[in-house]
Parts: sequence; structure tokens; C-alpha cells
Amino acid sequence: MKKLSLIAFISVIVISSCSKPKDNDDNFRVTFKQDGVDKSFTGHVLAHRDTVGGYYSLTILGAHSATGFDNYMSFYIDNDPGNGSINPGQYNDNSTTHSVLTNYTVNSVEWDAGTSVAQDAVYYGVTIPHRFNVTITSADANTIRGTFSGDYYKDGDVQGTQKSYITNGEFYAKFQ
Repeated sequence: MKKLSLIAFISVIVISSCSKPKDNDDNFRVTFKQDGVDKSFTGHVLAHRDTVGGYYSLTILGAHSATGFDNYMSFYIDNDPGNGSINPGQYNDNSTTHSVLTNYTVNSVEWDAGTSVAQDAVYYGVTIPHRFNVTITSADANTIRGTFSGDYYKDGDVQGTQKSYITNGEFYAKFQ
């Protein structure tokens, strides 16, 4: 659960430290279906890469505004434990080379998926029907595109009864 806290912390830092780009392309977005209902974040969408001591991380954030802390979709990929780079390709919650974490918060209710949730599921003997998966389809120095989907659990609790299925997730973000 430490990594879920980390992604929430990173999302808050990224939201609060970055201003909306002046040349904002209205096409920057994070969109998806939550249990079949269309959801969209277009007001404040960004990507951030970081490299520290050979470790790479990537954060994608979609929010309604740069100052909102309770309505956003974010995900995070790092190269721990594999130390490989983060390039276009598929990343999922059972990878042995990368960790993936995601948080969807709406009206201060948190939904989580990713590596730590999958590890909890193994520990508690819970089957996750739709494993979290993110695919980076393209990335250059300025922008990144991709898709994502999976089962999200309220507060990351795989033993709880509240689960949400996110499908048709797409992102297009500008690096900050």
C-alpha cells in the first residue's frame, strides 16, 4: 500500500507544481469508461518523466483543473525492479521489470489498481478478473499517447466489495 500512497503524493505534487501550458492543445486528455459510463479529464493534462540514479519513472495525470485535488485520474510507471527504460510498449500489474500504479479519485473517493493491489490480491487469494494494463503507443520529447484498463478497487482494498471496471482508457499528454 506504500506505492498507492506514493502515487497519490506524486499526483498532488504534479498538480500543485505545474501550471497549465500556455499552448494547451484541447486534444490533451485522459478519457475512459467507468463501469460503462464515459469519463473525461481535459482541463489539466500532463506527463512527467524523472530519472534518479538509473531509475526511471513516468507519471500521467488528467484532472479538471490545476488546483483540484479530488477529481483526477493518474498513473505511474517505474523501472523497479528491472532497471530498464520506459518506452512505448505494454506495462501491467504483474510485470517483473516495472511497477505500475494508478489512482482514480472522484469527489474524494479513491479507486486504485496496479502492482501493489495485484500483490495484495495474491496475498489474500483474491482473483482480479481484469488486470491493470497500460500501453504506451507513442512517445517523443514533447508528448505521450496510450491506453489503459483494469479493475480498480475502492481504497485499493481487494477484499472489499466495491470494485470498478475501467475500460477504453486513452491518454494524450504533454510532457512538463
